[in-house]
Amino acid sequence: MITVRQVPLDDPTATALWDEQQAEIFERYGEEDADADFASHIPPDGLVASFLAVTPEGEPVGTALARWSVYPTGAGSVEAKRLFVRPSHRGNGHSRVLMGALEAAARRAGAVRIVLETGTAQPEAMGLYEAIGYDRTAGFGPYVGDPRSVCFAKELPTRVLVVNGTIGAGKTATAAGVHDVLSERGARTAFIDGDYLCQAEPFDAADPYKQSLMFRNLAAVAPVYREAGYGLITIARVVEDVEDRARYAHAFAAHGLPGEVVIARVTAPEDERMQRIRAREPEGHWQQWGFARTVELESQLERLSLDDAVVANVGRTAKEAAEELLEAVGW
Repeated sequence: MITVRQVPLDDPTATALWDEQQAEIFERYGEEDADADFASHIPPDGLVASFLAVTPEGEPVGTALARWSVYPTGAGSVEAKRLFVRPSHRGNGHSRVLMGALEAAARRAGAVRIVLETGTAQPEAMGLYEAIGYDRTAGFGPYVGDPRSVCFAKELPTRVLVVNGTIGAGKTATAAGVHDVLSERGARTAFIDGDYLCQAEPFDAADPYKQSLMFRNLAAVAPVYREAGYGLITIARVVEDVEDRARYAHAFAAHGLPGEVVIARVTAPEDERMQRIRAREPEGHWQQWGFARTVELESQLERLSLDDAVVANVGRTAKEAAEELLEAVGW
């Protein structure tokens, strides 16, 4: 068993293991890696995560690193570097564990794919990558045209967080707060207000909230976000249909992978919701509609219980609610 922990880019124990890896690369190929000095070229916002694996006794046994790709591998690509396990500890699945940690970090950062390079003199590495779902891809960067290089890529599912809630619960403000928090973390993130994708008239009694229009529009824009490299999508929208989760997954499907959908609901007491509706709609039809709809919808959402997490949204800022929501859903 090993423990994988995140360490700074210049962690001396990790970099010492990199040196061991480079010595092995030299032994196998007769020269160092073409990108051996990659760490010196990583900008402050270019590192996704650097990992060090240790035994229960604290012995360092392996490393892995993820950086935003500096090569033309597509927006939102993370490049895996320095996957290494000391020879005396190989055959125990440690490389899989390290790659699992690396992939989890890439997903949290909003990456849409992982790319990497290995070589023909490392058949065990090629076997590992193929076994965990990587496909061979064209060479990139310094590996273009090198017959000894073998490059791989793995597409990651788009992760979709739908912020649910009745009228006045604060789902739009919280969803915007989620986007801001993720952005501050350096993640590749986008925010969509679902209501804006279906503001159309005339009224359709068969689809009063124009869900069909919204999902068609989501399916149309999803590839644009994907191509631009945004792997984390936050959507503010009521979820009152048991089929909606599957519809979001379908709308954001890419490369045969359905979108990975999480639904989180924000709540607020009825009197607080009424105050918010009154501030938004001082008088008239829409105020009265909002008063009635917020009560009806809250009861319906409670009964359906379609959410992966529920967070109270009162007496706090949108950012504070967003941070709790992200923690609750594991983002």
